[in-house]
Amino acid sequence: MKQLILPILLILSIVSCNGPGSGSHLIQDKAYREAVHSHFLTRKSMAAGRDSVLFSVFEKDLSLEEKEGLEFLYAFMPLSDLAMHDGTYYLKQVKTALEARSFFSWGASVPEDIFLHFVLPYRVNNEYTDTARQVFFRELKDRIAGMPMAEAALEVNHWCHEKVIYKSTDERTSGPLTTVRTAFGRCGEESTFTVSAMRSVGIPARQVYTPRWAHTDDNHAWVEVWIDGNWHFLGACEPEPALDMAWFAEPVKRAMMTHTFVFGKYNGSEEVVESRECYARLNLLKNYTRVKTLPVKVTGTEGAPVPGARVEFGLYNYAEFYPIVTQYTAENGTCAVTTGFGDLMLHISHQGISNSALVRADEKDTVEVRLGDASTFFPEGVYTLYPPVRQAVPPADSLLAARNNIRLLQEDSIRAIYIATFIDSIAGAQLATGHNLNPAELWRFLSLSRGNWPEISNFVRSLKPGDRETGMALLANISEKDLHDIQASTLTDHLEALKTYQPVQALPEEDYHRYILSPRIGKEFVTGWRSYIQRVFPADVAEEFRSDPIKIREWIAANILPDTINNYYGVPLIPEGMLQLGRADEYSRNLLFVAISRSFGIPARLEPATRRPQYFNSGEWHDVFFAAQSGKGSVPRGSVTFRNLSDDKDFVPRYYVHYTIARYDRGRFVTLDYEYDASLLKFPATVSVDTGYYRLITGNRQSGGEVVAGISYFRVSEGKTRVVDISLAAATEKSGILGKADLSASFRGLEGGETIKLASMSGEKGLVVALIDPSKEPTKHLMEDIRAVKTALDQWGGRVLFLVAADKLSRTFSPSVYRDLPGAALFGHDAGGEVAAAVSTVCSIDGIPQWPVVAVINARGEISWHSEGYRIGLGDQLLKQLREAEK
Repeated sequence: MKQLILPILLILSIVSCNGPGSGSHLIQDKAYREAVHSHFLTRKSMAAGRDSVLFSVFEKDLSLEEKEGLEFLYAFMPLSDLAMHDGTYYLKQVKTALEARSFFSWGASVPEDIFLHFVLPYRVNNEYTDTARQVFFRELKDRIAGMPMAEAALEVNHWCHEKVIYKSTDERTSGPLTTVRTAFGRCGEESTFTVSAMRSVGIPARQVYTPRWAHTDDNHAWVEVWIDGNWHFLGACEPEPALDMAWFAEPVKRAMMTHTFVFGKYNGSEEVVESRECYARLNLLKNYTRVKTLPVKVTGTEGAPVPGARVEFGLYNYAEFYPIVTQYTAENGTCAVTTGFGDLMLHISHQGISNSALVRADEKDTVEVRLGDASTFFPEGVYTLYPPVRQAVPPADSLLAARNNIRLLQEDSIRAIYIATFIDSIAGAQLATGHNLNPAELWRFLSLSRGNWPEISNFVRSLKPGDRETGMALLANISEKDLHDIQASTLTDHLEALKTYQPVQALPEEDYHRYILSPRIGKEFVTGWRSYIQRVFPADVAEEFRSDPIKIREWIAANILPDTINNYYGVPLIPEGMLQLGRADEYSRNLLFVAISRSFGIPARLEPATRRPQYFNSGEWHDVFFAAQSGKGSVPRGSVTFRNLSDDKDFVPRYYVHYTIARYDRGRFVTLDYEYDASLLKFPATVSVDTGYYRLITGNRQSGGEVVAGISYFRVSEGKTRVVDISLAAATEKSGILGKADLSASFRGLEGGETIKLASMSGEKGLVVALIDPSKEPTKHLMEDIRAVKTALDQWGGRVLFLVAADKLSRTFSPSVYRDLPGAALFGHDAGGEVAAAVSTVCSIDGIPQWPVVAVINARGEISWHSEGYRIGLGDQLLKQLREAEK
C-alpha cells in the first residue's frame, strides 16, 4: 500500500506544481507582495466599469510569476492605463519581460526590486503606450545575445540611433513605435524610446530629466541604465564609445535638479522628493554635479511652525519661476531639498496665504519664511539671477571617438534607407489626381505623416466623392504629430459620425472645423471617440445636450467621479475610457466635456490660456465650471493690452521667452499660456483675461546664463482694459573685444570643395561663424533659433557661416534639411580644424570645444562675442550682440 501511495503523492505534487498559479514567486518579499495584492484589489474595485476587459485575463492559465507581475502592474498603473488597454495587453507585457529575463545572461543578476520598477513597467513617462516591448525584443535579442551587459546597453543605443534622431516636436509624447515609424523625436521621445528598448531586453533603465535648466531656457531628458549594480547615464539615440559620456555632461553640471519617475511603491536608496502609494519621484542631482542641501522653515505670525505648507522651489526659465520641485512642510514646519548652487525663488502657500523669498546660490543656512495674516508679494524690481557656474568635463578619447563616429555614419545611412521608403511627391500627386484632390494639399499631409503615410493614404482611398472635402478638412485640423500615429479607421469614425448631428447653430467654416469637426482637443491621443459617445447617449439625452450644453456638465458631474490622485503620469484619459471607468482627473474631465459637445454638434474648446472648457452660444464663449453648483456663469472678464517699450524698434518681445503674466489664484500665481497665440506677435496686443491680481515677469538672458529679471504686479477689473508695458531690464554684461581672429584660417566649401579663407567672407558688416555638429541636439536647437530670427539677420546684412566641425561631417549630411535660413548663409566643412582653432585661441576655449561654437567677428577680424555648447535662444542672443556691435 505504501508503495502505491508514494507514486500517487508524487503525481499529485507534479500536477499541483504545473497547475494555475504554480511556480516560484516573482515578488519574494512577502510583506511587499501582500501590499501589492492589497493595492491590486483597490485598483480592481476602482476599475469596476472595465472589469471584464481588464481582469478576465486572470481566468487564463497563468504561472505564479505572471499572476504577480500582472498584479504589480495593475496595482500601480494610472487611470489613463486602466482606461486604455485590455488585460491581454498587460499580460503580454509581463510575459515578454519574463522571457527577456530568462533569455539574457544578465537576467539573473538583476535584483527583484530593480526588475519590478525598471524592467517590468511598460510605461516610461507620459507617452502613449504601445506594443514596443514585443517588437523591440524580437529585433534586438539575437543582435546582443552573448554580450556583456554594458556592451549590450551601448549596442542597444546604437540600434536606437539607427532608428531615430532628434527633432523638436510638440508636447504630446509619442509612443516608442510611433517614434521609430517617424524616425525622429524630441529628447523626451528619444529617451522614452531608448528606455523602452533597454527594458525590452531586460536591461533596467529609467528616463532622467532636468525639469528646467538654470543657465538657459528649456529642459532635457536622457537615460540611465543599471549595469552590474550601478546606474550609468547615456544620451538617448546619441551613442558614445562608453557609458557616462554625452554632450550634456557639461551642462548638467549647471543643473539645479534632475528627476526620474518610478512606477510603483519604491523603497530605493535615492533621494525621494515625492513619495506616493503608486509612484515616487527621485532627485538624482548628486550623481552629476556639486550639490547642497537647502532647508526651509515656514512659520506663522507668532513664530510657530506651519505644518503642511506648500513650498515651491522656483527656477527662472521661459520668463516664469518654474517649480522644479514642490515640498510640504513637516510638523516642525520644515522641508529640505538637494539642489545646485544657483538662485531660486521660493513660493510658500498655506490656506490661501502666501509669501516668497529669493534664495541666492551661496545660501546654505535654513531659509525661514513667515506667513502673515494676508499674502505678501515679492517686492517689485529688477533682479539678476545666477545659475551655477560652468565646470569642465574631461575630453573624450579621440581614437575611441573617431571609431564611434564611423559607426554613427553607418547608422545614419541605415536610417536614410528607411526614410527613402516613405511615399514620394510623384506617388502623392498620382493619389491626389486619382481622387480629385488638390495635390499640394494632400502632399503636405502625406509628407508630414512620415512612416504613417500608409494610414493617410488608406483613408484618402476610402473617401467617397461626397466625403472628400470633409475628409481633407479632418486631416487639416489635426496636429502634425497626429499625422504620425492616427489610424485610417479613427479618421473614418469621425468622418461618419459627423453626419449624425448638424451644428446647433450656423458657424463660419473655420470655426466649424476647429470647434466641431476637429478630433484634436488638447494634448490627448486621438481615438474614435465621436461614434462611441453617440452610441452611449440616447437620442433624447443628446437633444437635451444640444438645447442646453450645461446639461453635459451636469451629466459629467453626476456620473464621472473627479480623481485628483490616481492619474499621476498626467496622460489624458481617452473619452471612451472615462465613460467606462466613471472617473477622471480634472484635465481629462474637461476634455470629455468638449468631446461630448462636439459629438452632438455643439462648438466647444479648451480656452487656450487657462484650458478651461467652454462652449459657444449666441456669439460668445461660455465657461464651464464643475466646482459651481449650477455650472452657469463665467468669471468676470477684463482685458490686458501689451505695449512694447523697447528702445530697439526692431525688437519684438515674445511670450514665454521675454515675458509672461500669471494670475493669483488661491495662494499661487498661475501662468497664462499664450505660447502659440499669434495675436501677441505684433504690438500693441490685447487679450481677454479673468479679472484679478496679476504678476508680470520679464527676462533678459545674458551670455553667461544669468538673467536680468523684472517683477511687477497689476490688477484687471471687470470690463476694463489694463495697459501693461513690456520693457526688458538692461543687460549687466559688458561688451568688448575679446581679441583678433586669424582670418587666414580656411575651410572647405561643401558644394565645390574649394578652399575658402575667412578673410574673403568678412565684408563691411563682418560675419557670424557657427561651428556645428549636425548630429547632436545642441546644433539642432541652434538651427531652429537662427531660423526664428532669419528676417532680422537678413536686415543686418552680414555673412553667416555654418561650418561642420572637422570630424562631424557625415556622408548623408545635406544643408537642405535646414530651411528658412538667412539669405547670406553659407555651409562649409572645417576639415582641418583651422577655423575652430582661430576662434578657440581668442575665446580661451581649451581642448575639444562643446559644439556648437558661435562667434561674432567684425570687419577687422575682431571677435566681440562667442557662445560655446548647449543654449536655447541663441538667435536672440546673437541679434543682441550684433545690434550692440553696431552702436
